[in-house]
Amino acid sequence: MNRSLFTYVMACLLLGGLGYAQSSSNGCNNRLIAGNYGFTIQGTKLAGSGPTGQQVGVAMTSFDGKGNLTQIDTVTVAGEIVSDWTHTAATGTYSVNSDCTGTFTVNFTDGRPTIVTNFVVVSNGNEIDTVVTSAGGSPGIVATGSIGKRSVSRY
Repeated sequence: MNRSLFTYVMACLLLGGLGYAQSSSNGCNNRLIAGNYGFTIQGTKLAGSGPTGQQVGVAMTSFDGKGNLTQIDTVTVAGEIVSDWTHTAATGTYSVNSDCTGTFTVNFTDGRPTIVTNFVVVSNGNEIDTVVTSAGGSPGIVATGSIGKRSVSRY
């Protein structure tokens, strides 16, 4: 291979690699789910303070792309309202693993126990399938739901 062809090929390889490294990839990381996600909560509250039984609700969670979140929700357990939009927003943290699995923790300000939720990111970050794994540090709430990314902004 002549010297100028070799130089050209090496330059293309090096510059191509630099362009890829600087691109905004949709890889599995915290930035993948940045934004507002609305979701439904369905399941059974098995134990803990307050009512137990069938649990349903809706929530809006805002992921900041850096591992922090805020959430507002309205939830009923056995027909009793346990939270609504008037409560102060909950805060928490989250982490997306390189295999698109992850965990988020929600710390409520209204007396409800902290919950830990495992999730799987699907559809290139447009949806998150979730399961609550513990409440207040113990198993006790079984709630599942799918979170779909929403195009509206919280105000």
